[in-house]
Amino acid sequence: MHGFGHIEIPTTNFKKSQKFFGKVFGWTFQEMPDLETVLFRAGARPNGGFYLVKKMPKKGQVNVYIEVDDIDAKLKQIKKAKGKILVKKTPVSDMGWWAQFATPDGCYLSLWQHPVREPAVEETPVQ
Repeated sequence: MHGFGHIEIPTTNFKKSQKFFGKVFGWTFQEMPDLETVLFRAGARPNGGFYLVKKMPKKGQVNVYIEVDDIDAKLKQIKKAKGKILVKKTPVSDMGWWAQFATPDGCYLSLWQHPVREPAVEETPVQ
């Protein structure tokens, strides 16, 4: 845990980005219209997604997500270490939660927490 789990790249045109990254790098894509994003598989982790912008930002273009077990606990640690919380824990459909913070010197990074999945209960055969 605490490795990079997801990267988001801005685009002004989903189709053009899919064509470019597919042709140049061989990435595959999954459109997620309800989340207004297109996910990509780069062949090795981390994978990521494109997010739509009207104009390409000059700063903060690529969003990097660090995977954590407990966003709430990690946000407390970030505050204690003099970081700044930019976006509080926010649900993303049923896929998990994200939050964004700035390091003490102003670098923006994001956190990602997968939902806790209950282990499957095995049925004991009746004897």
